[in-house]
Amino acid sequence: MTLFSRLGLTVFAALLAACGSSTAPELPTPVTPTDPEVVQGECGPVLAGRKQALYGDLHVHTSDSFDAYFFNSINGPREALRFAQGEPGGYPSGDTDPNTVTHFEQLDRPLDFAAVTDHAEFLGAFRTLCELGGNIPAGTNPVCEIIGGRIRGDIRAFVEGTTTPFQVLVQTLLAESPTERPAWAAQKAITDEEYRPCSFSTLHGYEFSSNKRGQMLHRNVIFRGDSSEVPDVVFSSVTPLTGIDDRNANDEWMLFDHLQTECGGTAGCQALTIPHSSNLSDGRFFLPTDFATGLPPGRDGVALTRGDAELRRGYDRVLEIYQHKGGSECAAGLEGGYLEGEESSCDFELSKNVCAGLPDDPPACARYCGGDPARDPSFCSLRQAPTYLTRICETAGPDGASGPAANCTTPLDYYRNAMAEGLSLRGILGLNPYRQGIIASTDTHNGTPGMARERAYPGHGGVLEDEPKDHLGMWDCDNSNRPINPEDPSDPGNCTNRVFLDRARGFGSGGLAGVWSAENTRGQIWDALHRGETFGTSGPRLRIRMQVSWTPPPADICAKLAQGGESVTAATGAVMGGDLPPRPAGAGAPYISVWAMQDLGGAGEATLPLQAIDLIKGTLNAGGEPKVRAYEAVAHTSHPVQRPAPDCSVAPGLHPEQLCLTWQDPDFHADRDAYWYARAREIPSCRWSTQLCVSKGVDCAALSPANGIFPAESGFAGYEGCCRMEGEPGSFTGKNIFATLEERVWGSPVWYESQ
Repeated sequence: MTLFSRLGLTVFAALLAACGSSTAPELPTPVTPTDPEVVQGECGPVLAGRKQALYGDLHVHTSDSFDAYFFNSINGPREALRFAQGEPGGYPSGDTDPNTVTHFEQLDRPLDFAAVTDHAEFLGAFRTLCELGGNIPAGTNPVCEIIGGRIRGDIRAFVEGTTTPFQVLVQTLLAESPTERPAWAAQKAITDEEYRPCSFSTLHGYEFSSNKRGQMLHRNVIFRGDSSEVPDVVFSSVTPLTGIDDRNANDEWMLFDHLQTECGGTAGCQALTIPHSSNLSDGRFFLPTDFATGLPPGRDGVALTRGDAELRRGYDRVLEIYQHKGGSECAAGLEGGYLEGEESSCDFELSKNVCAGLPDDPPACARYCGGDPARDPSFCSLRQAPTYLTRICETAGPDGASGPAANCTTPLDYYRNAMAEGLSLRGILGLNPYRQGIIASTDTHNGTPGMARERAYPGHGGVLEDEPKDHLGMWDCDNSNRPINPEDPSDPGNCTNRVFLDRARGFGSGGLAGVWSAENTRGQIWDALHRGETFGTSGPRLRIRMQVSWTPPPADICAKLAQGGESVTAATGAVMGGDLPPRPAGAGAPYISVWAMQDLGGAGEATLPLQAIDLIKGTLNAGGEPKVRAYEAVAHTSHPVQRPAPDCSVAPGLHPEQLCLTWQDPDFHADRDAYWYARAREIPSCRWSTQLCVSKGVDCAALSPANGIFPAESGFAGYEGCCRMEGEPGSFTGKNIFATLEERVWGSPVWYESQ
């Protein structure tokens, strides 16, 4: 349901105070062609200058992706787009059969838009080859069954982002598969056929998935037009030589060059790129600057040029700040030299974290990992090695040069630090090459866009995440999958390199992309993405809107923002994604107005009220160094905030469904570039893993001291990942993990460039 139909087009009876209000909006007033502010849009009469919040998923893998095919081959591009429109989607079960439907899932509300973004690498190859072009059913080709078994058996390497020799061989053989062009043509046709202008918009897209040397450098490519305006080919990061030459210094530049050539040669073609998983790039996505030049390395490893900075800025328009592989806003222990002051909300769904509740954690981790699994964030109890033995990179560079630890991360892997770093680059290049807005999405590999719920979370990896042991963790040996005399994980004495595989427990449920658009059409949604009038949520359909102005906003600014409007023009201010105009003579700090609202709810889904709005600022200090400051809870509930009950129930209490404020930056300096973005948080609720454990009634005191596994008679076998385990064989103990989270929404920044 749209913002207009739910909130109405009239002003609120009472404005929202900065501390929040639970006053319900008035009933909607119908739009009629005789209203003075009504103009005729593509979809009918609309109020001039008003936009609605639309929700979608721009990171969706189907059976046309090489990995998803062997996890869940059931849902292709059409099934995915039908799922987004509210139809059921099929899921498999078990460890070896990704081809048979065993149950269905369905969204509680349809999405407003979606894009299928299958990997460009081997697009459609396995589905086409394994099914002989549709002539045999999935799962009946014996060669592909062997390949699928090997890929699923190498899941440790797969989730680590490394490549096994077997995978290198397959990549080399299929690097220039002739199936990519017809598969892409079929996808384009389906995307156009499923487009329902004014009610459901489909966008053409694919994922460029450079993963060389374990450095994720992934971008989704999203096109504006219909299939006639989209290139006939996708661009892959894999070539026949990748197995012997896996350098990645030029990968993004090759993608951008390709889009310049292919899209520039197609009439009406417009494209943008959406970086994601910067948190898993080992410092590769946003590289550190060289002391001598003040610039990061660019093409061919030499200093970034103005021309390439313009190229990157022109394509990278929004960044996926959250998806099921974790958050990329900020991270506990990775403040680096960027954070000024304190911040308490950088513990959200960290999939690659340096805080593990261990003695050698960075000092900043102590405030998050206190040693109590009943209160600590989920990441404090993750133990899989080497995934969760992450260190801070001492050096970071392309071609796998980050280190010395093989598994490392940097503060620049996270959005707000990278955006601040970009401010300093403008002083040299004349523009900020890193400037991007914000969205979120799922990265589902089930072909189920928008499936981002915590309750009864079905996972995003098909048969890799369909059972509690897959979700939560299980003991494994190097040779437990050996066909002859396999090792037994339940016998520590007969288990080489025994390790607890809890990688999937570190994954989140995924998020949603939000745009502010006058109407639900493909072109208008793409335009909103391009200008950055966007937001991302961690799953709930929260909404947030912000404007920044040089003069005080009108008294009804909260109502204007809530109805998708604003009180500024290009000469007086900017909305999220925009540029603050030059400061008028005599003006002080800008006025930042933010409105946020909780999820309005769907069929049978309970929604939670808001806790607070935070404002995040990036700027430069007096020495020109990039800095970040978090102004937490600038608007907040006036009632005490409680954790969920032991059964995961949450009492909404008197917390507000809406929050609104106007705020002036107390630390503004007119001679320093800056950005501001807003983040709104719900009251705490149980994470998906906690809900799963609580629903089973798991008691970690029942773990066997001998092997850290629940005895069969306990009824908890497969739920070992519900426990924070300590000890060794013969002395294992466990404590129940009760991880909570604060669901949230992030709005795109407004940018200020000093004159």
